[in-house]
Parts: sequence; C-alpha cells; structure tokens
Amino acid sequence: MKPTLWALIGALAMPLGASAFDMRLNGFMSIAGGMTLGDDQTLVIDPVNLAAYDNDLNFATDSLVAIQAIAEVNDRMTATAQMVGRGGEDFNTQFEWAYLTYEATDSLDVKGGRLRMPLFYYSNFLELGYGYQWVRPPVETYNIFVTTLEGISADYNFYIGDFSAKASGYAGSTQGTDPESGSEVDFNTLAGGSLDLAINNLSFRGSYNTADNATLTRGASPAFEFPITFISGAAMYDNGTLFTIAEYTSTLNDTNLINNRYNSYVSLGYRVGTLTPHATLARYEEETNSIDPGYNQNPREYQSATLGMRWDFDIAAALKVEYTRREDTNPDSLRAVGDADLLSFAIDVVF
Repeated sequence: MKPTLWALIGALAMPLGASAFDMRLNGFMSIAGGMTLGDDQTLVIDPVNLAAYDNDLNFATDSLVAIQAIAEVNDRMTATAQMVGRGGEDFNTQFEWAYLTYEATDSLDVKGGRLRMPLFYYSNFLELGYGYQWVRPPVETYNIFVTTLEGISADYNFYIGDFSAKASGYAGSTQGTDPESGSEVDFNTLAGGSLDLAINNLSFRGSYNTADNATLTRGASPAFEFPITFISGAAMYDNGTLFTIAEYTSTLNDTNLINNRYNSYVSLGYRVGTLTPHATLARYEEETNSIDPGYNQNPREYQSATLGMRWDFDIAAALKVEYTRREDTNPDSLRAVGDADLLSFAIDVVF
C-alpha cells in the first residue's frame, strides 16, 4: 500500500466548523493481538517501551489509537497536531506531532514545532497500520528509540528529468531513554535530511542524519559526549498488483560507547482482489565497537522471516494475520535475544 493512503484519510475527514478557520479531524486505530508459540519465548516489538509478546495472548502490545487535527490558519499556514495512545504504554496519550506549516511557495513548505524525523521509508505514517502490509514494520530495522524532535524542517518538491523529487531537511533537538541500558541520551543538535525520487512504478529514498554532540548518561557515571550518524536507503517497486521494498539502515558512532548497528529487510507482496499475501526477510547485526564489556564482547545478531496475509474487507479497514520466525544467529552472546515464533493479528481502520 502506497503513502497516498493519507489522501483516503483526508477524504474521510469531517469538517468541524466554518468560523475563522476550518478544522479537520482524522483518526486511525489498530486493535492487535498475538503470542509466541514457545513457553520461554519473548519477542520485543517496541524499542521505546520494551513492549513484547510472550506465550500469553496479549491484546495491548501492538494496539494503538490516534487522532490528528489539521486547522487552516490562513491561506498559507496550517496547524497540525497528532495524539497517539499506545497499548504498550497503557494507552497514555501523548503528542506525536504538533507543528505549524507555512507554504512559502507552491513547491516549498516550512514547518516548526514537534516533528517526525525522516529516518525511514515509513516515517511519515509509522503508526498508521492501514498504510502497510504488516502488523508492524520489521522491528529489526524500525528499532530507534527516538523518532521525533523539536525544531524546524523544510520540504521542497521538484523534478529531475522524468523523476518527481522531494528534498527534506531539518534541525532541532530531542532526548530519550535507551530502554535496554537505561541510559539517558540528549541529542542536543540534530540535523539531517532525505531525498525521495519516483518514476512510474519505482521509488527511491535516502536519508542522512547526524548529532555531533549527543550526551549519554548511564546511572551515576559521568556524562559522555559523542557523535552519532544514522543513514538509511530504500527502494520500492509497485505496479498496483506486485510490490517489493528493500530498506537498509546503519547507526554509526566514532567513539567506543555503543556498538555500530546495521539493519535491513526485503519484503514482497502480491494483491489479489482484496487479499495481499506477503513475505519478509529481515536482519539485525551489531559490530563490536564498545569499551563496555557487556556490549563489546556480546554483540547481538538475529534475523527473521515473516509470512502474512492482509484482507481489505472494507474501504477503510483491513484484517492482517502473520507468522514470524526469529532466529538468534549469535546465541552464545550474553545479550542474545533467543529464537522465537510469533503469531500476531490486527484490525487496522481509518476514520
């Protein structure tokens, strides 16, 4: 399913008034469940809250609800806010987006506020389960614990020959807690950008993001400053029936505080009427880089295979069922994640 699904959401939006400005409300929801098939198996699917599935049937881990409000302030300015409540956080609602957009020209938009960083192919609708074939994007790749920042960004649409293109750039700051180590990380000066290209049934995307002076604090230890870089690339083919996407990311640092990470997946699907069978292979790999013995001597490596089926049983609703087999390819590591078999399902709707 292509990102133009936001157009469907817009078509379903309800106007709330005709006062000084017009406002639209969009919403989407995922009701999901799942369980691992082994008594001692656990599979983490949320890198922020360490939400996971085990052998008990769980209906909270992947479930979420979101409301997005878009208000037209004037002919060139809009205000956007998106609130998300996740089952893995007991549905505590938080503002995922809150920004102003100014249409400087027909080709250039400038935004300011709380923004989504353009890290991944699916960043702009990461929570919108209706927008992709899986119950969730591959966790081997989509495992960054910060995805938003407070700052400014700009999007510029143009053409390169027969290619339609969009260049995006941003700058700002954010912070978060690494859920695995408990370290507090401040990204004091974040900057980056992405380039999207599309022609006929092909689309390509690249992203480069860097924080030159990130600060990490772990327990009572002194704070460390370090640079970190996140790079991603993706390619997609979609002729309306057959589609395939491949995405690669790397998280690199020039110090020895954390291991470098290399993640990737490739997915293939085929639409047959309202049914979409699909298959995905994904991999997570760490490169020994840390002076911390707990990390340096125990890099994690694992891979997974997913088979799934999506059924679009209504114009704005889809049922998904999938089976994921994860294999730990470095089981001797003290940080090994272990093998796991996960059966999960979801109903995704937009309204």
